[in-house]
Amino acid sequence: MKTRTFLFAALLSTNLLHAEDGKTYSYHTGRAGGTQQSKQEVEDIGEISESQGGSSKWRMNLSTRGQYTSNAALTGNHGSDDFLFLPTFEIGYHTPLGKHFSFDLSTKIESAIFGDHNDRSFVGYSALATVDYTYKPGVPRAYVSVEPYRYDAFDSGELATQAVGFTGGLDWGRSFNAGRSVVFTGTSYSYYLADPSVDSRTTYRAVAGLAHQIRSNLTGQAYYAYQYNDYTDFDRHDSRHVLAGNLIYQFAEHFFGTMSTTWVNNDSSQARGSYQSFGAGLGLTLQY
Repeated sequence: MKTRTFLFAALLSTNLLHAEDGKTYSYHTGRAGGTQQSKQEVEDIGEISESQGGSSKWRMNLSTRGQYTSNAALTGNHGSDDFLFLPTFEIGYHTPLGKHFSFDLSTKIESAIFGDHNDRSFVGYSALATVDYTYKPGVPRAYVSVEPYRYDAFDSGELATQAVGFTGGLDWGRSFNAGRSVVFTGTSYSYYLADPSVDSRTTYRAVAGLAHQIRSNLTGQAYYAYQYNDYTDFDRHDSRHVLAGNLIYQFAEHFFGTMSTTWVNNDSSQARGSYQSFGAGLGLTLQY
């Protein structure tokens, strides 16, 4: 198996963040009922993924993950630890649009089932449409995207939050060490028009990280992400710092295992919104 092939496939397969701490970060390498949760708590389970390239291609990902979190309540820094079950199913399509542009569309169904804090369990439905532009290999990729989503309480089926997000950003990655290592970085700006409107906000993100192929079927990855949320309907501002690392093992051509760990520090102008949490998980992904 080629080094670069596994490295990029393994990166695409990983789910890295807590259910409450997600967003999808990407990079470009230059290749052709109870208490309702806010969107901050239930948004997309994040992943680091290489930007798609080349010819038109369908894809499918089916993953499941068990994860421990030290702070399921997301308030302060206390012992509301819990275990989560996190299944996700995604279908996507990518196609070039001429020489410099490409289009990507994905739909996702995901869920987080809490062992003890059942009122926080949810199921989510989302889609993400992205148009990107790359002037030439080796330079940053520019992109814009639209993301509608809806999250419902798992037990009652009642709406927790729904919105449409609009995002623009830049990302970049470069391989070195004979293709065995990749350094990546990115930044983005988003606006979410939400229902209930209390969750409407602008979001600024930045991420930087490193991935390295340890063995032919084992890749390690570490990254730091910063996110600032400015809520538009009331006086709340959040600054979130995320440190994460994971190991990805390839069992077979389309089958991956992941061991991940994440530390989050969320500082909010609203005292109840400030928290720290630690998470560790094991996951399996089937990818075509």
